[in-house]
Amino acid sequence: MCFGKLRTIRRGALGCRSTRSFGPVFCLFLLVFSISATGFGLAVTSATLQPDMDSHYRKSCVAPECHPVEPGGRTPKHPPYLEGHCLPCHLDHSATGTALLKTRNNSMCLQCHGGLEIEKPSETVKHPPDTDLCTQCHNPHESRVRNLLRDEKFLSECAQCHEPFLKKAAAYPYRHEYFDPKTQCGSCHYAHQQSAQRYVRENVAESCLTCHDLPIESGGRKLENIAESLATLPFVHKAMEKGSCPACHTPHGSDQPSLLESGYPAGSYDVYNKTQYALCWKCHKEALVENPNRAGVTGFRNGTENLHWFHVAKLKRGRACHLCHAAHASQQPRLMREKVLFRKWYGTILYTATESGGSCLTPCHDQREYRRSP
Repeated sequence: MCFGKLRTIRRGALGCRSTRSFGPVFCLFLLVFSISATGFGLAVTSATLQPDMDSHYRKSCVAPECHPVEPGGRTPKHPPYLEGHCLPCHLDHSATGTALLKTRNNSMCLQCHGGLEIEKPSETVKHPPDTDLCTQCHNPHESRVRNLLRDEKFLSECAQCHEPFLKKAAAYPYRHEYFDPKTQCGSCHYAHQQSAQRYVRENVAESCLTCHDLPIESGGRKLENIAESLATLPFVHKAMEKGSCPACHTPHGSDQPSLLESGYPAGSYDVYNKTQYALCWKCHKEALVENPNRAGVTGFRNGTENLHWFHVAKLKRGRACHLCHAAHASQQPRLMREKVLFRKWYGTILYTATESGGSCLTPCHDQREYRRSP
């Protein structure tokens, strides 16, 4: 044992302040042994997660008498700052810039946040977050605003520049109930990547499904858990396979129910009108329901009689697509629903596909079979 007060110094060496007459001799032995052990790689090093230390004063930057960090509280903190790791950004003695920063450009931030890929100015797109200094919008230490933004006003920066578009979206009769243009643009859009189309995140459907991964109450009805349907059901709408929610929906506002991008019947029955199905005709051909007898237009036919035409266009109370088909995914082939809603009760649909056609049992009629060839 050492008859003195031990203290830890750099590189594992030990020193002491003796309180007894023979302490210094023994402590000198310990010091020589420690230096020798260091040479052979035997010294015990300090903990790797200790705060950065000033190389001259052996004092932590976040010491109470210097730059104390309060670990608690409600203010979100930048993890390196909270852990006392200052030297990745600051010099400990002197620097030409303010705040002893190593550099004034964004290169320091991108060492850790390289995924942001802040890009060079575009000739066609002028978006300030692409080229401005990170610290112009973000506080590198702590902030009461999410994403370490300096002030709440930065949350509304999008709305200030895109005000005409947002005013137009707000005027629509159907608006995204959970979208607040003053605070939530970043849920779907990047602020920094101009190479992404309309600054939208890589997989648009992925952004949508971060909210649509549970049943949602909206307008007195319950929206399905779309993420669960896509993950568990075997038959998926091709538009969803491509992750293209905006092919049918607009995320900001629409003059159509369900934020649909184009015309589509609001009810389950109506006289056929081409403009009412403008949404469907973006991918499908109008002949699907407009030609009564034509092979090659649809596989849903009995001989040459087009059964889509029969259900949608021929009947005075034509059936809308969603009465029989699911929009996102289904347990049955051809995206056939398992149940159909009639006012307040559900009826079962049982569809069976065969090589030459198929059969269908619905609340509208008993089981009927169709064949594409006699």
